[in-house]
Amino acid sequence: MVSTRTLGPWQVYPIGLGCMNVSWSGRAATDPETRVSSAIAGIHAGLDAGVTLLDTADIYAPSWDTVGHNELFVAEALATWDVPQSAKDTILVATKGGITRSEGEKWGRNGSLDHLLHAAESSRERLGVEQIALWQHHRLDPSVDFETQCENVGVLKERGIVRHVGLSNYSAAQLRRAIDILGSPAEGGVVSIQNEFSPLYRQDLDVLGVCEEFGVAFLPWSPLGGAQKVGQLAADANSVLTRIAGEKSQSPQAVALAWLLAYSPVIIPIPGATRAPSINDSLQAATILLSGDEVEELTASWPPSLERSGELDPTPPFRD
Repeated sequence: MVSTRTLGPWQVYPIGLGCMNVSWSGRAATDPETRVSSAIAGIHAGLDAGVTLLDTADIYAPSWDTVGHNELFVAEALATWDVPQSAKDTILVATKGGITRSEGEKWGRNGSLDHLLHAAESSRERLGVEQIALWQHHRLDPSVDFETQCENVGVLKERGIVRHVGLSNYSAAQLRRAIDILGSPAEGGVVSIQNEFSPLYRQDLDVLGVCEEFGVAFLPWSPLGGAQKVGQLAADANSVLTRIAGEKSQSPQAVALAWLLAYSPVIIPIPGATRAPSINDSLQAATILLSGDEVEELTASWPPSLERSGELDPTPPFRD
């Protein structure tokens, strides 16, 4: 029996599915045939295996003029899942807003109240729900002071557009300040954060510490740092990862995800959902039990963390 993990008021399967990858240009969800045979079939395989968290965002799309593509895909995948509605109601769909895409593939950020309201209302419509269960502020806007952006996120909840709120790519200091403004999970405030974290990128250990202190779920994006890169880590027949994967008859990718699960009880990895075989392999991580010694061995064997990501920059100012 796989133990669940806490995400705000929900108990979810310890691994969710990040749905972004299938919506980029040329990927499975952009072609009518592979959308059904591969992309949606993969989501259904994950749901059938017990997954209860699907992660999307408004800007996951093949082009600037198809913003919302992945949200529509997730809604379709859930609607076509052949189970009773009561089972569908147990699935938590989380989305995000705050990044902009405009003509010419110009990317930006907008933390104004008008933009966040419009983004959340549009996401709600595409997802086909009366209220978004979990809406996460995707990126901070450096042109709007930090506290104002947090207050704007709070308005989405006050107006009933979203039930719960989360954050993405906040520093530890920003997360603490956001909890001051919006509240902790116990107070109905910030329930999740999505920052990069993987065997190859471990810069946000201080953010993870704040999450553990307040019970905020940490949903690492790119939890493998790229599945092929984990494969490269396992290429050495004498590596710790190769040995442990072999001893447990599991893939190196599944063991790497199991390491994340063992690293902290607040971590809920969201590996990319592309095809049913890779999804099923990722979900094996929830069944892998690593001893404390194995976790320490793996941690010590990882290469030095990649340099700090520029995703946190530029940062908005705190109010004086």
